[in-house]
Amino acid sequence: MFKPCLNQKIENMSEVKVILYTSKVLKNGQHPIMLRVIKDRKPKYVSIGYSSTPALWDEEAGLPKKKHPQQQEIILVIEKRRADARKYILEKTLDDKDYSAEEVIEKLNKKTNRMTVFSFFDLHIKRLKEANRIGNAKVYQATKNSLMNFREGKDFQFSDINAAFLNRYEESFLKRNVTLNAIFVPMRTLKTLINFAKQEEIVRPDYEPFKDYSFKKFRGIVTKKRAISKEDIKRIEAFELKPGSSMFNSRNYFMFSFYCRGINFADMAFLKWSDIRNNRLEYVRKKTRKRLSVGLLEPAMAIIDYYRQTNFNGMESYIFPILNENHATAQAIENRTDKVLRMVNNDLKQIASELGINETLTTYVARHSYATIMKHSGAPISIISESMGHQNERITQVYLDSFGNEVLDEVNRLIL
Repeated sequence: MFKPCLNQKIENMSEVKVILYTSKVLKNGQHPIMLRVIKDRKPKYVSIGYSSTPALWDEEAGLPKKKHPQQQEIILVIEKRRADARKYILEKTLDDKDYSAEEVIEKLNKKTNRMTVFSFFDLHIKRLKEANRIGNAKVYQATKNSLMNFREGKDFQFSDINAAFLNRYEESFLKRNVTLNAIFVPMRTLKTLINFAKQEEIVRPDYEPFKDYSFKKFRGIVTKKRAISKEDIKRIEAFELKPGSSMFNSRNYFMFSFYCRGINFADMAFLKWSDIRNNRLEYVRKKTRKRLSVGLLEPAMAIIDYYRQTNFNGMESYIFPILNENHATAQAIENRTDKVLRMVNNDLKQIASELGINETLTTYVARHSYATIMKHSGAPISIISESMGHQNERITQVYLDSFGNEVLDEVNRLIL
């Protein structure tokens, strides 16, 4: 009949057996209990997570003896591991697909080594760093850290995540007065991590813990205004500072960003002299990979001319004294840009304090101010979006300050 023929075929193709692996001695002086799969005369082994001495092991039965203190527990694990291996072999045979002993072991590892949430975070962060995606790695590390704080350091399984877990996690942020904007990032990151876990078969394909968790609350959030007026921009530009000083450089970075369509600090740090062609700045945004061509206004050219005298070291050298050739790795670049950015933002806060500007001044204020002043000048959002290199106008809207009451009052007078 069919089944006996199939069983005979499986028996001829592979062997699944549990053995005491006496070639290895563990720290407890015992030997690991291993599941062995032989296919095409090639054996592969995987530990079941238990050990035994030869005296407590029944070699013929492939089971622990009654005297073994964990006999019943080990027998249950052995039966499960052996059944999983044979099921995988049967599925391959029914589909008339070839397989190797190594494939069987890998499948068993995925099923039995239930990777915890924190361990998968660590694995994903490691991969991002190896791919030089340091910024993304930092986002995942920050999310893991927030989860560790929420869990008081206790690791957990993906199966522990459900709508109730997510709501409690969100509440832990709200109790600390964290804004919805800030809550959205770790929530989105955790959801993305779960999707990666699905791809690697760490969780089931139908696992949907976010199914009953709503992201609607994060839509249409009014972002805190970060723009300053055109008058304040002019005051910053005219502020007397010692050339070459830290505050002088920080003010230059702020003004260059404003005059170059709100170029962000990360992109500015990477600019090289070869990126300037015919009084235009040609660069690719790191965040969106979009190529931008910016006509350099006279104030921006004046800033560049200053650094041409103090920082030029060939066409492939950096324009600004943020990075240099010593920053050769992605991690070194990330560390350096983070350090300089903190210093620049501290300098800008000092400048704002001395000028009596009440807003918290950072490099991002230059980008927001550019967008808002353009809007107040009558530029359509579509033009502002294109000039800033945004992927869509919705992103641009986040940057745009609301029109002040004086502007709305002026428009309202048009009905008279």
